[in-house]
Amino acid sequence: MEFFVSWYHGDACYPVYDNHCSLLVSITSVPFDWTVQSLLQPPRRLLIDSGAFHLVTASSISPRLLADNGMYDEKGATLKAGAQSIEEKISQLSPKKVLERQLSILGEEQIPTIVCALDYPILDPHLSLQEKSKCITQTIAFAWEFKHLLEERRMSSHVTPMAIIQGYDIDTLKWCAHELAAIDFPLYGLGSLAPLKRHEPIMERVRAVASIIEPERLHIFGVSAIQTILALKEMGIHSFDSARPAKAAAYNEIFYSHPFRRFGILEPSSEGSKLKGRIPRVNRLTEPLKCQCPICVEHPESILVVGKRANIKARGVHNYYHLKRVLCDAPIC
Repeated sequence: MEFFVSWYHGDACYPVYDNHCSLLVSITSVPFDWTVQSLLQPPRRLLIDSGAFHLVTASSISPRLLADNGMYDEKGATLKAGAQSIEEKISQLSPKKVLERQLSILGEEQIPTIVCALDYPILDPHLSLQEKSKCITQTIAFAWEFKHLLEERRMSSHVTPMAIIQGYDIDTLKWCAHELAAIDFPLYGLGSLAPLKRHEPIMERVRAVASIIEPERLHIFGVSAIQTILALKEMGIHSFDSARPAKAAAYNEIFYSHPFRRFGILEPSSEGSKLKGRIPRVNRLTEPLKCQCPICVEHPESILVVGKRANIKARGVHNYYHLKRVLCDAPIC
């Protein structure tokens, strides 16, 4: 099972520390002129997301991603914010322009790359059944258009398309998976799992979809719990992604592996005062534990410094090293 670490503009460049690093990049997590050539070291493999999670919740969207009949503000800069229906937002996104942006990120690089179809995540539990159904049917329509666009372009062999499965319960996920399977993609991604949070509801949905799509053709988006990821590995799932290394680093959390452990940082100034965060004082470090990650081999004390961007990046690399060791049985090199 392959681990794609989610990467945002400003995160540490993981491929510098790991020659076998696989990155997930979303078109909404990097500047519009950013390309993979901007990295100090290219990843071994790349997954380029459509940015749908952000696009459907954003108050403004670049006109470069909108259909030609999209609604613009008075400066022509962004999609109008405000009380828009699901249908209005959906209709203004352009799968063609999203795909063009995804391919421009790759540029001339010949890196094995997965490109995701535009989809419509079901994030709001208060949506009506009609609105949720619209999300699913539009996701399927986006997949059809995505397939057509790829056929028109005669994509290079190093680019693999992925359709995205959406649904709000077991039955709708299976229906969406069945419809997308009829279009026939080499890979499929399962989304809208993050709001579930608990292990068993997530696995129920994964198992339901895996009854339609072979596990070895499934990518699972946005999972972070160790128990869940190890269960996915046991199922034979193709791949997953996680932003946990960098997010944990930003919240001053430090990972160690074998066994997996999570620590906080005990700052000298916090002595006797109330601690922020959920990690108890007994699980907070004042000095680093023994570690062979690329950061700790040279500057182990750097992972315990809080408040500085360089140290958050260092902590992110350290966390990535240990998370990958636990999940993939493969230390970075």
